[in-house]
Amino acid sequence: MDSHRQSVPGSPFVRSVVPIACGASHTAWQIAISEVQRQAIYADPNWDSDPLNATKGLEVARQIGMVSYRTPQGYRGKFGRQLRHDDSPLYGSSASWQVKAYLEYQGVKFIDRFDPITYVKLTEQMDSHDISRNRGESVAEVLQKIEIPSCVLGIDSDVLYPLSEQEELAANIPNSELKVIHSEDGHDGFLLEQDQVARHIHDFLNATK
Repeated sequence: MDSHRQSVPGSPFVRSVVPIACGASHTAWQIAISEVQRQAIYADPNWDSDPLNATKGLEVARQIGMVSYRTPQGYRGKFGRQLRHDDSPLYGSSASWQVKAYLEYQGVKFIDRFDPITYVKLTEQMDSHDISRNRGESVAEVLQKIEIPSCVLGIDSDVLYPLSEQEELAANIPNSELKVIHSEDGHDGFLLEQDQVARHIHDFLNATK
């Protein structure tokens, strides 16, 4: 979520906001994906005795995340049924699918940037996200109190934070507009479709100066 701060006395602290590929609360679907990733970490033999070294579990958790960030169409276009080696078997643990190698690489690379405990705690915090928590109001009622201009960006192929969640934001925030990013790459479209994202943000900020 991007925001534009306003420092003029008497004005709101935040002048405008650009929620990108997110929702008003973490849904059961998103919590389930987070929980499966945590279970992969808990299943690592090192988790109970040496959790910082539960890196094999973290690698699998990252691989699960990499699947949820993309789409069947995106994976088909990037990998298809390609093998890394022409003489590879087509079944069993020795099958050298390109998508398998990609996921393994992403898992190994990730352990240089995160540790298992941090990943567990971060996903737990993400699961707690709910803008109506402890307010005594519904999500819609909370959103309807937002007065600053908002440009909500959603991705039409996002299966992790589906477009319906951004439609909910735009439908309930009074001074808002919804812009749809067209991509076959799911949630990662907010990173990969930089031209579309930049154009919408640029136009919105110029219009709200």
